[in-house]
Amino acid sequence: MKLTAKLPLALFTIPIFTSQAKPSRRQTARTATRIGLLVFLLAQVGLGIALETVKPEWRDPEYGIRIHRLDQLRDCIPQRPLVVLLGSSRLQMGLRPLEMEFPGWQDPPLVFNFGQAGAGPLLELLTLERIRRDGIKPDFLLVEIFRPTLYGGGPDERRLPQAETRLGLRDLAFLESQGDSTERARQIWLASRIAPWSTYRHVLIGQWLADWQPYPIRRHHNWQQIDSHGAQPFPFEAAAENYRTAWIETYRGLYGRAVQRGSVGSFADRTLRDLVARCRKDGIAVAFFAMPEGPAFQSWYPRGVNDGMDAHMQSLSQELRVPCFDFTAGFAENEFADSHHLLKAGASRFTRKFTEECLRPWVAEGLRTR
Repeated sequence: MKLTAKLPLALFTIPIFTSQAKPSRRQTARTATRIGLLVFLLAQVGLGIALETVKPEWRDPEYGIRIHRLDQLRDCIPQRPLVVLLGSSRLQMGLRPLEMEFPGWQDPPLVFNFGQAGAGPLLELLTLERIRRDGIKPDFLLVEIFRPTLYGGGPDERRLPQAETRLGLRDLAFLESQGDSTERARQIWLASRIAPWSTYRHVLIGQWLADWQPYPIRRHHNWQQIDSHGAQPFPFEAAAENYRTAWIETYRGLYGRAVQRGSVGSFADRTLRDLVARCRKDGIAVAFFAMPEGPAFQSWYPRGVNDGMDAHMQSLSQELRVPCFDFTAGFAENEFADSHHLLKAGASRFTRKFTEECLRPWVAEGLRTR
């Protein structure tokens, strides 16, 4: 009887308790909003930390992927002398370490192409700093000299292409230690870190789900064509004949005005000197070289500019005791896509010429005098 008397009361109290504990729709919405906001903020902060630390390829795919490739090679063959080439897209498309031959060498050098799109003296210097920071010390360093990037002045950080993608906090600190102005670069960096999932969305999708993107976007962030030694072929080989004239006109507008100045800017001169000084301090042999240019590209230089540039580079080479290898002339227009980016056949011919006339004798001499 006592049990029977208590049952109706228990059953009656259950729905009353449940109705009191159940939150209202407004409370549920507020809770969901707060949780969503917290997850959003954590995702932004987490990606920002990853960009600065463990995932450099998300911030700067060209550098991140290449440093991983280089690390893998050094792990496989650590005993061989390391030759690193720094330069622009002209280098990354035009020089192929996998095709280099060293007949008779018992331990041929490991040659790695560290060309990056848009690189000039400042990005070359910064790349050297990054490589050393990541624990890689080249025995030999070859630095591309691209004449249009040597002219003119202006704020230093403006000479870093895609600064919001490339730069991390340690990069900014390094530039400041060199006395460079970084105000604009810091503003870009801060803006990119406020919402990094938005800033880097094309880079991230390009690495994870490249097929989801339209090709004109995807092609800028799909670095799977970088080979094991850092080279990356020109992406539109088949279209070169049809579009060569239009591409040449595009680059005439981009570089034509720069080459009219006809003298090396103080910024470029100082940066090259800083680069050589860092190599000397670290015991790295260093040399300059100039990539091939087509007849159309060479025609944009005013009369006397080439002579003046040659004289300046000769003087700098002698003063710094750094050899300078000039391969500007000697290549036909049809070996280029746009009079300065080599196609496959031109790249193979240049690789052989570069190896025979520059790399083999220079490295052999450096190994003898160690």
